Amino acid sequence: MAQGLWDEWMALAKSLIWLRGTLVELVDVLVPKPALRLLAHPRLHAFIGLDRIDAVGNWIDNNFMLKRRQKRTAEQRINVSTQDYLKTHFCAAPFEQLETAPTGLAYACCPVWLPTPIGRLDTPAHELWNSTPARNIRESMIDGSFRYCNHVHCPAISGRRLESRDSAHAKAIIARYQSGVETLPEHVKLSHDKSCNLSCPSCRTSTYVANSAKQAKLDQLTEATLVPLLREAKSVLVTGSGDPFGSKHFRNLLKRLNGGDFPDLKIDLISNGQLLDPRAWSELGLKGRVRNVEISVDAAKADTYAIVRRGGTFERLLKNLAFLRDMRRSGEISSLHCSMVVQALNYREMPEFVRLCEDHAADLIIFNMIRQRDIFGKEEYIEAFIGSPDHPDYADFLKVLEAPELAQRNVLIGNVREYAPRGTFAEAAE
Repeated sequence: MAQGLWDEWMALAKSLIWLRGTLVELVDVLVPKPALRLLAHPRLHAFIGLDRIDAVGNWIDNNFMLKRRQKRTAEQRINVSTQDYLKTHFCAAPFEQLETAPTGLAYACCPVWLPTPIGRLDTPAHELWNSTPARNIRESMIDGSFRYCNHVHCPAISGRRLESRDSAHAKAIIARYQSGVETLPEHVKLSHDKSCNLSCPSCRTSTYVANSAKQAKLDQLTEATLVPLLREAKSVLVTGSGDPFGSKHFRNLLKRLNGGDFPDLKIDLISNGQLLDPRAWSELGLKGRVRNVEISVDAAKADTYAIVRRGGTFERLLKNLAFLRDMRRSGEISSLHCSMVVQALNYREMPEFVRLCEDHAADLIIFNMIRQRDIFGKEEYIEAFIGSPDHPDYADFLKVLEAPELAQRNVLIGNVREYAPRGTFAEAAE
């Protein structure tokens, strides 16, 4: 009797797991497209409340979309060339870095590149960093399978930029890990607040800024989890989810890191550059504390910028890039990077973008292909995704990729390589 009841419960549990894994596909098939577009309309978001939308979105992401991304990664087809490459190369990220996400989870790398969380962000630091999922991910780097990684989205894999497994650095990490020594991450990437002053179409449908209640919760998280992590870290990156200067929480955090508890901690910034000006630099006490700065630009012309960087102005961008150029040339910051999300709207400007960045003393110019995001309708993504051979402008896109500017050593072509014929770009140096 008891065994029969147990079997019924197990069958029900399996059915629920199946339902959760297929709900998104059912919605996509059964819900009319106009209704889906209505659900993404900014006016509806404003009526319901962005914080309610955000809470529901986080729940859906953690319970449905995350499983979908993990399934796609588990079922990805890996060609022989990539398999051979991974067997002789190594990724140190899961052994050295931790990344936070807006959904309240923590990862060993970017959640798009490695969509398996290592635990909840409110977990005590040592317990989070040494969790079972974290150990499983590290084992996949040691055995050369990289089975938790998305081999296309990860630019280090698709761009062939991993370090050799025979390098002294890789050998030291593997030896330390296998000896059982427990450490905390050397590098922390903070992406748990997606507040931003812009609403770029490749990222979100409308502007989001956390309200005071949400900011208070984030500030509590800082003291409970982040500060213990950062006391032992060598660097912290702010932010991969929004903008460090468009987020009140991250502005407060940057001020908090100015205390004596973090004398050797170096700060890396990723920003759209609209609010990164001399006043912000002074108010947040960033002098002497910032190592690297990356500005996500996505355009080389004012008209294009107005579309792909919705809410920003090209004039302000250029003014602040000039400020950063002076900072780089004086040695106040160690490096300056500029990046572009390549899409149908901007691919023609890739060569001009390289020249623009070089004029502003950029050490590295980074390209990555636009990716499918949950905010996109199918038609929108097809129109934007210039990497498809079926796109009407694909042939023109391939011609742009032949531009000599894109073959320079200071240009990182990223996963754009995956969408061009083999041999378009030389293999990256080790």
